Amino acid sequence: MKKEVFNNELEKYENKNIRISAERMLELLPDYFYHIPASSSGKNHPACDQGEGGLVRHTKLALAFLESMFDNPTFCNYDSKKKDLIRFALLIHDGLKSGLPQEEHTRMDHPVLMANFLLDNKNTLLISDADIKFVSDLVISHMGPWNRDREGKVIMPVPVTEEQKLVHLCDYVASRKFVDAKFEGYEIVDSNRSLSLNNKKRSKK
Repeated sequence: MKKEVFNNELEKYENKNIRISAERMLELLPDYFYHIPASSSGKNHPACDQGEGGLVRHTKLALAFLESMFDNPTFCNYDSKKKDLIRFALLIHDGLKSGLPQEEHTRMDHPVLMANFLLDNKNTLLISDADIKFVSDLVISHMGPWNRDREGKVIMPVPVTEEQKLVHLCDYVASRKFVDAKFEGYEIVDSNRSLSLNNKKRSKK
């Protein structure tokens, strides 16, 4: 399982070069990204983010929240390019959550690691340096106010721009313990659609 698990999310991209760049970054991520739970302790994420592939499910959930925000012009009124860059950032935001090489627990500075990893691999991407910097800034600030190490030292910036705050918001909401998303494999189940399909099946009987 590599980038194919995100095919539904990648299909939303309107800019071909941004999509190809996102696919290339997914291929460069360590294999553990596709297998570990979203929380190494199990304390900071809902049940759907635990177990095998939990981090993938968390990422998909955060991206689903993002699409909901994009659908609401009260909050988001971005052009297609900026939407794709924000999608790209949220797609990879936790790509090095356990470090590189993999460590046993979550790295507090994983946003820094991921932002630098993106910059280190910029020559493999098909977007401008300015756009790569934009995505990197979204990634490095995605933890919001939780930007200090265990000794209390500031190690990451907090979100400042609207786009940075949006990425943090989607990640934050997706990680709340009360979230009760249903998945079939690695795809979020639309309960309304499922109910509609079930009703149609009953009507045929």
